[in-house]
Amino acid sequence: MSCDKVDASLLQEYLESTIDPLEKIFIGNHLKICKECRRELSELKLLLYDLDDKSNYIIEYPPELETMRDDIIDSFLGKRKSPSKRIIEMQVETIKTTGKFIEFLPGSKQAPKVLKQASKGLKKGVKKLIAK
Repeated sequence: MSCDKVDASLLQEYLESTIDPLEKIFIGNHLKICKECRRELSELKLLLYDLDDKSNYIIEYPPELETMRDDIIDSFLGKRKSPSKRIIEMQVETIKTTGKFIEFLPGSKQAPKVLKQASKGLKKGVKKLIAK
């Protein structure tokens, strides 16, 4: 874009209707006289349309993928386990990973206390389910 009066981000905001009302009036009037900005806005509209078109993102998975996934999970866990036990173990790992992630968030000094309390209750529940 070679127009010096309007920034490309303003055109993007104008297209997405997230622009301030005063800037919207300015851009609207500018588009009436600037051919380059109208062309840029048209290109942005086409790009947005292409990105919103979900048919571009349809992915067909091979039918054996589910079997492969189960085999990989089984080999990772070391043996064949019942589906409910596998799900519980995956959830426990997810909670552990979440705890590590939370350490980087503001207020994370409070998080370990809360996670410890939650994990105690979770461990008791998991032990009961695994014992069955």
